[in-house]
Amino acid sequence: MDEHVQPAPIESVAATASPPTQPQSVRIKQPHAGEELAQLVRFLYNHNPFYIISALLVFSGLWQSFSQEAALVEAGIIALGLAAYTLLLALTAWLIIRLGHVWEDARSILLVVVLMFLAISVSLDPVLNAEEQHGVSFVLAGFLFALLVSEGVLRSLPLRLPALFRVPYYAVLGLFFLYPLAMSPLLDHPPDASLYWALFGFSAAAGAVFLTLVPAIRRGPAYVNDNGSPWRWPLYPWVLFGMLGVCVCLRAYYLCVSFHPIFGNESIFGTYFLVPFLISVNILFVEAAAHGRSTLAQRAALITPALLPLLVLAGHHADATYATFLNRFIDTVHAGPLYLTLLAAAGIYGYALVRGVHGAGNGLAGAVILLAFVTPYSLDLDSVPYQKAWPLVAVGGVQVAIGCERRDARRVTFGAACALAPVALGANLGWLTPHRGLVVFHMITVVVLAIGALFHDQWARFLRIAGAGLLACAMLAAVNIMPNDFPDVPPAVVYLYPLLPITVGFAYAAMWGGSLYYAIAAAGAMMWPLTYGWHGYRQLRTLIVGLDKILWGVAFFLLAALVSLAKAGAWARLRAWRRATA
Repeated sequence: MDEHVQPAPIESVAATASPPTQPQSVRIKQPHAGEELAQLVRFLYNHNPFYIISALLVFSGLWQSFSQEAALVEAGIIALGLAAYTLLLALTAWLIIRLGHVWEDARSILLVVVLMFLAISVSLDPVLNAEEQHGVSFVLAGFLFALLVSEGVLRSLPLRLPALFRVPYYAVLGLFFLYPLAMSPLLDHPPDASLYWALFGFSAAAGAVFLTLVPAIRRGPAYVNDNGSPWRWPLYPWVLFGMLGVCVCLRAYYLCVSFHPIFGNESIFGTYFLVPFLISVNILFVEAAAHGRSTLAQRAALITPALLPLLVLAGHHADATYATFLNRFIDTVHAGPLYLTLLAAAGIYGYALVRGVHGAGNGLAGAVILLAFVTPYSLDLDSVPYQKAWPLVAVGGVQVAIGCERRDARRVTFGAACALAPVALGANLGWLTPHRGLVVFHMITVVVLAIGALFHDQWARFLRIAGAGLLACAMLAAVNIMPNDFPDVPPAVVYLYPLLPITVGFAYAAMWGGSLYYAIAAAGAMMWPLTYGWHGYRQLRTLIVGLDKILWGVAFFLLAALVSLAKAGAWARLRAWRRATA
């Protein structure tokens, strides 16, 4: 057996049996407790999560044992203990690769080593807080330790991490250790705006570092071929940078805990602190989707910007400490995190659209639509009213133009709905404002009829049927309204209004066909005089009390006259005349 082949995971052996000679009913075998236990053991054996469990327990134990006071000795012991455990993990990874070639476990161990670098940097924060002179030495020593362990693992193992990946990796590690050093001059003073902005700026700094991965993405999968391991693109090296991304988010939180300590669980940290970093991650997804044409990267590029506003909303709370910097942020930038995040999401979708990512246009439209409901000072959903019409109108116009160019009735419908939404949501309509519902109904009817007439796909055919229903509703409503129902509308307009849907029905049927429209228009043409005649009769009956009897008398007189004419042979002479003239 080749010594470089990784041992196969434990597999269950299925018993073989000869096929039955006669058809039998199929029974679904329910796994018993022994089989479920075997599956669990097999899962744990193959994925071996015990390294990360061990690391978390060691870190928790050291922190609980020696962090009662934020003193130099206790913090130093935690850092040294974590460093020793990190060396143990790195040595274990080296041994199982060199001797056993167990790459699956080695990957888990190396990711835990990266997590331990983060833990070491966090454990050194109290040292820098307690005594700056010694703290600088400890932090530099910790960074050097991370560099030496990383480089030692890469050089002693058959692993190759190209320069366009290695430089960003070391830059992120440097950020974990050296960023607190850059903030150390601000620690001698009481907490002020400079310290707050420095804590917030870590996410932006990490995002800038991650953007240095763009050249590596554009080199493509071939850049990491023959990397010395069985891992292939994108698992190698993107799992490593995924772990680093998680570490960046944790480091942003612990910086606020370490350098702006508040009694209790309060902190100035908010989830919007992570948005600058996640914007950079989104840009990397867009680059991967545009360059590699990866379906997974394309989905990530379209989904992750939509999650950013949700992240901001989920992290908003009412703690006084949290509100301290949030209010300062809004006063300085003149906009809140939610509004700025939506602008950033729109920018990411716009960049993806330029880079040719399929579906980015829909994401851009959605982000711009949401901007119509968010003011620069909106903080949560309770403070998100309808505010402005231009984003909806702009998106609607673009979607209608694209739909007309592509002959896509659905897109045109969506665009028209966006453009009409301000009317429904509260735009000022002048004297028609009290009748907003009727205005919206008529606008929808016009749009549905127009799209159904101008397009010929399945959606357009559906709209033609829907348009007939809307036109029928308009006629039924029209023949039953009276001037006193709309005192601010001239009575002549109310009386003549039924002519409009009747005329539209006949014209639509004549120009684009459809017996349904003919039937609706004809029914309206008959209902209009009958309905208004009945309304007139009811008004006249209030003036002439015996009008009902008079009309019944006239009706019986006509019936009697017809009977007399029949007896006189009038109908026979009429038939003879018709035969003679035929």
